[in-house]
Amino acid sequence: MKNFIYTLSTMAVMVLAIGAQAQDSAKILNELSAKAKKYTTVYAEYSSRLIDKKNNIDLKQEGKVYIQGEKYNLELGDYNLITDGETHWTYEKATNDCYIDYLEDMEGEAFSPSDMFTIWEKDFRHELRETVTEGGKEFFLIYLFPLKPSEKAFHTIQLYVDKSKMEISKFIVKGREGNDIIYTLKSFKPNATLPANIFKFSPSAHPGSKMIDNRI
Repeated sequence: MKNFIYTLSTMAVMVLAIGAQAQDSAKILNELSAKAKKYTTVYAEYSSRLIDKKNNIDLKQEGKVYIQGEKYNLELGDYNLITDGETHWTYEKATNDCYIDYLEDMEGEAFSPSDMFTIWEKDFRHELRETVTEGGKEFFLIYLFPLKPSEKAFHTIQLYVDKSKMEISKFIVKGREGNDIIYTLKSFKPNATLPANIFKFSPSAHPGSKMIDNRI
């Protein structure tokens, strides 16, 4: 009987702890959302690291991204991903090929840059794990878990939130196939003036490019 009561009390403590963590993470994420809703545009430079232990891959790249609502233009290594909110272009510099898809057909395939600052608002459970220190700075470490994991190419996102700035500094996307992608923000400029026509792929700017239309 004592063991049973002890087990129940332990479970109650665990439930209360999880509830407190959820409340704490909600408070932090709500503050981040409130800030993000004031951004009309975003320009950011970042580094990415793909770690795929299964295939012995450790790839580091530098990139930059322009964001306006659901639109984005992401440059990363040999690839340029662009969407105007409806059409999605994937340009491969090495082959000079550009693949055209509907944006809705690409959803769930990867982490979308347009979701970077508000992804937790829809279909995610969140949990504040701990406070960590890196490079002399303190960060809240928040875990995001998709409510429908089978519809995502990843099972967890780890957010590192700078405590002093209350801004996301790094996020790690944990892939379902065992591959992780680490994004570290190097510069962040909200409400930046963006180049004209940045959210549409221009074949004329890439002479000889082959357009491969996957839309049905």
